[in-house]
Order: sequence, then C-alpha cells, then structure tokens
Amino acid sequence: MGRSQERGQGQGPIYNMRLSTVGAARPTETGATHEPTGLDLAIKLHYLKAAYIYMPEMARDLTVKHVKDAMFTLFDHIAWTTGRLWRRDSGRPYIKCNDCGARFVEGECNFTVEEWLSKPDRSADEFLVYHRPVGPELPFSPLIYVQMTRFKCGGLAFGLSWANIMGDSFSLHYAYSLWAKALLGEKIFAPETSTIERKNLNPNPTFKDPESIKRVDPVGDLWITPNNKKMSNYCFNLAIADKISPHFPANGDDQIPVFEILAGIIWKCIARVREEPEPVTVTIIRKDPNDQKPIRSIRNGQMISSVHVDFPVAEASVDELVRSIEKATDERSGIDEIGESCGGSLDFVVYGAKLTFVDLCEVDLYEAKVMGKSPESVYCNVEGIGDEGLVVVYAAAKSEERVVMMTLPEEEMERVKSEFKKFGLIAS
Repeated sequence: MGRSQERGQGQGPIYNMRLSTVGAARPTETGATHEPTGLDLAIKLHYLKAAYIYMPEMARDLTVKHVKDAMFTLFDHIAWTTGRLWRRDSGRPYIKCNDCGARFVEGECNFTVEEWLSKPDRSADEFLVYHRPVGPELPFSPLIYVQMTRFKCGGLAFGLSWANIMGDSFSLHYAYSLWAKALLGEKIFAPETSTIERKNLNPNPTFKDPESIKRVDPVGDLWITPNNKKMSNYCFNLAIADKISPHFPANGDDQIPVFEILAGIIWKCIARVREEPEPVTVTIIRKDPNDQKPIRSIRNGQMISSVHVDFPVAEASVDELVRSIEKATDERSGIDEIGESCGGSLDFVVYGAKLTFVDLCEVDLYEAKVMGKSPESVYCNVEGIGDEGLVVVYAAAKSEERVVMMTLPEEEMERVKSEFKKFGLIAS
C-alpha cells in the first residue's frame, strides 16, 4: 500500500481522524523474519475485524498515551506482527521483523454510545474499524490498524483490522485481551509461534482438492478479493430461548447446539432464495476442539471444515442440516498443502468461496475489561469475502443472546431477511 493512500479523512459518522504509528518499545533483532505457513498464504486476501465499545464511565480518564503505552508493551511480545511483508526471489511472501509498527488512528463521533447502540443493525460498527488492504507496495503496508474513536458522551470504541495471514480471529481477540491486561499494568506473556505448533498435520492425508478453497485470478501485490457481485452487510441480535430453541427442542439433558441450529436455519433460508444452484456445500470455521491450551500464540489454528449434502437444502429440515454440520470434514491440511506448494504465488479465497459460517461463540469477547469495565458491545466481521457470502455468529453482551453478522450479495439480502421473518429470527 502506498502511503499516499492513507489520508486522515473521516468515514461516514467518524471525523477528525489523525494517523500515527505505534510499535514495540524494544528493537527486534536485526535480520529477524517470520515465515507464513501454507495455510497462512492461502488466506492472505482476508482481513479480520473487531470493534469494542465502552461506556463513558470507563473511558473519561483514558488518554491516547495510556492506550499507546499498553500497545508498546503488547508489541514487545508479538513484535513480528508490526513488521512488513516482502517477497523472496521465489515470490514467496514473508514478514520482515523491521519494527515498522501498526497504524494507530484517532477519530471522533458526534453520537453518544447510547445513540450509536440504539440502531438495531449493528453493521454500522464497520465505521469504527479503519481498514486498508495490503499492497500495492508490500514494504509500506501495516498488517494491523487500530482505531480509537471518542464518542460525544466520552465513551470509547477500539476497532481493529488484522491481516488474516498473521493469525485467526481467536488470535486477534487474544491479542486484544493481552493489551487490556497491559493497560491495567499487569504482566503479560505471549509465547512464540513454533513451527511444530503451526503445522496442521493430517494422519490420513488426501490428495482431493479441499471444497472450502477457491482459486481466483492473480491480484499481484494488492491483496483484495476479486468480487463479481456487490456485497452487503446486515447484523442483528436474537434471543436463544425465543428465536432459536423452538426450531430444535433439547432431548433430555442434551445441550442445544446454538451455532449449528442457527447455521442450519440460515443455510436453509439462503437456499430458498438462491434456488439454482443451491448451496449444497458450505464451509464451517471454528475453534479447533483439540486446541485446549490456556496460553496460545498468534497463529492460524482455526478449524476450516467442509459440509456437503446430496439433498435439496431448501426442502430439508433444520434437524437434517444440523446433523450434516456436525459431520463437517477438517480441510486445513489440504489447504496448507496447496498454499505451501505454490509458495504464495497463486491467490485463493476461503471465506465466501462457498457459503461460510464462522463460529466465535466460544470466545469470551467481554472478558477484555478496559480499566475494569467490560465492553458494552462487540462487533466481529471479515473483510474480503467471496461471492457466496459469510455468516459470523458470536456471543452478545447478554449471555442468553447471540449476534449474527451476515455478508451476502446485495441482490439477495432483502429476500434472505424476508425468509428470516418467516422463521421468526427477526421482527416483521
């Protein structure tokens, strides 16, 4: 990305934007590099987004200096994330740990937090996340953008845009929670990402191309997902007991699989709208159930699985779709092999290559207390979605609720929302 592309201009309701840079307090060893895995390279066109909104009683005494000082501490532990991408003679991208820093953006909003959160569609939170893609000049492109937005009432929002090549959504929220601890003066520790830890070894390797990845036309050094359709966002909350449970009553003491039920309902609704061809194959991205380590490093450890059915989705029962989702096949090893074999010279899409569902329900988004206060609201999304669309599901501030963030072709969105009304997911 050329530096001329970064301008301190407002976007939408955010104004008076000022850009600076923040990095590690200690210099990284000269010549240090970070080598992406094949999986990292295969998802290099995607970016993860998050926004945390706090009420004014937490934020009034919090200054930019406080925020940046804690970031210096955080980046001391994960300094490679503030480096820059370069290419080897073979064309393979790698991160040069040259301490160029993350981009820090200050902005103001002429709404109070209460006014901002009064809107039922939370996709407006996109304005709280400053984003620029990697490229076209790799050595000048930050991998992390942090936006600090001050609301009219004194409340604060912290928005992050995070290049997926560095790590998954769980890594992003882990890094943010470390920053929140550093802000309180607590000691933090982020272990290095080892080569062994970053390998997704498959005991039964297959040479079949993974269903969840799609090759796209070359994008060169401007890492933007090519789209044939205009995409649209829609975000809403729903109560588990009122909106979800009726579609899948619990049997005995079985716990209701909330994410699977929601994914099944939404899959069915989208299939009704798309008709031909139906989305009979979907991708499920979620936390690896075997990754139980309490201390994790920054990496792409998320499970990327594929689900394929041989029956009409639009006519299927939610139960049939839920049972199919439970049998999802992990495809990380195949994706890693493809990314490794081309060395990053080819370009792929994972999120939205097939209709994609991301399960962040296991992430405690509200544990990241800033100055002892939990966020009033959290927003999660992905930038760079393929034409088949994306659905992200995560916990709301109220434990009995879930948030659904959708990115779909604009031509489909209103009809999908109409199907949601029929299922009672959103109000008529």
